[in-house]
Amino acid sequence: MRLAPLVATAAVLCACDGQGKGPAGPATRPAPLVTIAPVEVRDLPITLRAPVDLRPLAVADVGSKTLGYLDAVLVDRGDRVHRGQLLALVRPSDLPDQLAAARGALAQAESSRVLARTNFDRARALAPSAVVSQQELQQAQSALASAEASEVGSRAQIAALGVRLGETRIVSPLTGVVAARRLDPGSLVGPATGNILTVVRIDVLRVFISLTERNAGSVTIGKEAFVELDAFPGRRFHGKVSRVAPGFDPTTRTLEAEVQLPNESGDLRPGMYGRATLMLDRHPRAMVIPAGAVQIADERHFVFVHAAGAVRRTEVQIGFAAEELLEVTRGLSPGAEIVVNGVDLVFDGAKVRTTRAVRAIPEPPRP
Repeated sequence: MRLAPLVATAAVLCACDGQGKGPAGPATRPAPLVTIAPVEVRDLPITLRAPVDLRPLAVADVGSKTLGYLDAVLVDRGDRVHRGQLLALVRPSDLPDQLAAARGALAQAESSRVLARTNFDRARALAPSAVVSQQELQQAQSALASAEASEVGSRAQIAALGVRLGETRIVSPLTGVVAARRLDPGSLVGPATGNILTVVRIDVLRVFISLTERNAGSVTIGKEAFVELDAFPGRRFHGKVSRVAPGFDPTTRTLEAEVQLPNESGDLRPGMYGRATLMLDRHPRAMVIPAGAVQIADERHFVFVHAAGAVRRTEVQIGFAAEELLEVTRGLSPGAEIVVNGVDLVFDGAKVRTTRAVRAIPEPPRP
């Protein structure tokens, strides 16, 4: 009868000991969860992306060639102007007096020419009868030529002063927009006093893309490009390469390609910041994988290929890169499933749990 309590106590102790270790022994860590996606085959556009800012097609600083005082400024910043439009008026300081003096000199030169012509005609008429010597005839002829030359010089001086007076009317050298106004009426202006206005042409804007030596050979005039601006999220503005610099910058070792963007609507403005994408080439039927699926070690590239619940570390050879895509030239076959998320959680031969990516490989940019 006394053995029953002892047997019960032993049974309780055994049960408690079993709960501490569990029937299956120590707990095991579950296999890592990774995302897999198949290797795709598609046409791969080879692009170059670079930050850019918009610049006007042409910039003209407008000043005065004549020394004087600014009498009126007829436009202000932001006004649209056309070529030849009057922008400002300058009141010259001494040109009117110079013009009056030149006109007086012309009148005197005309009188001298008339007198010289009369003397020459008289001498020529009297020369056959020996009343006037040949020397006197030659002197009269020389005096006439000098008077005529003096008259021509006076007329040229008046014409030059007229041109300078015309330059007091400041006109626009191009069709565009007034970008800056620096002086107000009453300011002293002239060749050494700085510019009055700046006019820019913005119906076409330009961006400059820096190319490395590797990419420079793929860029030719007419290549397609587009620009995405911070001011217009989700919009793309299309253009083409209009010119390529003849040589590399010796400091940066880059070559500039110019892309022109039509701007008939006027939505784009100089100084806007964004990113340009230049289409360099297109590789048809290339095997592509996401860039995040690749590990780099000792300048070698590896991916993890999934099969039968485990992954195998596989070396691949990478070709060109386009946005977030990499071209695989060797090491994979189309349709092979690779780990695209969770690469850092696995190793060669590791067992994994998988989930499929909704869209692991993004669509390439299309101009």
